[in-house]
Amino acid sequence: MQRSILLLLLVLTACGGGNVATTSPQSGRVLGLAVNEIPTKTYGSTYAEAMTLGVREVSVSLDWALLEPTVGSYDDTLPGIINSFYPTQPADLTLVLRPLDTPGPRLPSDLAGRTFDDPLVIAAFENFLTHLHGQLTTLNASGKLRWVHVGNEINAHLGSDSGRWSSWTTFFNAAKTRIELLWGSATEVSTVVEFGVLNQPTIRPLYLNLLPMLDVAALTYYPLNSDFTFKPPSVVAGDFATMVSTIPTTPIVLQEAGYASSVSNNSSEAIQAGFVTAVFAAWDTHTDRIPLIDFTWQYDISTAAANQHVIDFGLQGSANEATFRSYLETLGLSRHDGTEKLALQRLRDELAARNWVP
Repeated sequence: MQRSILLLLLVLTACGGGNVATTSPQSGRVLGLAVNEIPTKTYGSTYAEAMTLGVREVSVSLDWALLEPTVGSYDDTLPGIINSFYPTQPADLTLVLRPLDTPGPRLPSDLAGRTFDDPLVIAAFENFLTHLHGQLTTLNASGKLRWVHVGNEINAHLGSDSGRWSSWTTFFNAAKTRIELLWGSATEVSTVVEFGVLNQPTIRPLYLNLLPMLDVAALTYYPLNSDFTFKPPSVVAGDFATMVSTIPTTPIVLQEAGYASSVSNNSSEAIQAGFVTAVFAAWDTHTDRIPLIDFTWQYDISTAAANQHVIDFGLQGSANEATFRSYLETLGLSRHDGTEKLALQRLRDELAARNWVP
């Protein structure tokens, strides 16, 4: 039973995966690591490994369309697993609810094609939230649900279209109101965007208009070029400075932060380990502004999983298909066969240097 439950949990992870985190007694920072299962280890065992690093937060991503294929027709399998597994674990939980994900909307089939500000879409999602809350009674009572993000990398679909952003803002505000009614104001609510939004003059103002409505500014951070090769780790310090200068008051969480190790992506295991060091150095400079960072992934994903992402993102046959695949396949701090990369030991070293307590 445990293995089947944890196999199901694996499909819940976002593109950057679910995330986990730890608290430093010196700074109160939270460290995230996207826990995932591999053939030689169950999710339960990899989760336990993460806990030994000091992990105290895990995120799970859920597509709306998966849990409600048609309006009013709910599949409660995954919420039931979440409700039984996570309340007894050491870590707090983040839910990333995805009515909108990087490739596009994830609406129930009978709402497909409707705008997010359509009253039918808003009412259906409010009802979905109420139903979901009712399936998580043990989790709710545990107080472990700390963050709820509505939408993942929403900018990929909204682009620079002010009408789409306005529609999403109306939808998000209604969702946030319902979440606060159900789970209380102690649960922080946000929506996730890519870091690159902050460097795009046509999109940045649209995001900044939404920012005052967010409890935290949730970003994904992969220092990529447009062809899915990586910029050198030396860019990290400047990127972090951009984050805190562009978002001067709202707390910033990096819901995903990763760097591939493949030579196809202008990287290597040594360069990936250098990224870990660069992130910690930049984080030290901005501890008061960035309470949480989640590294992606604990283990490399399989080629089959990477191939499915290629399909989901519509990159089959594109000029960048190979680099996109290798980017996804080599984001782990350890390999898919369970052996460690240099980056995992570097993570341990950086934690030890800061007296991180498991």
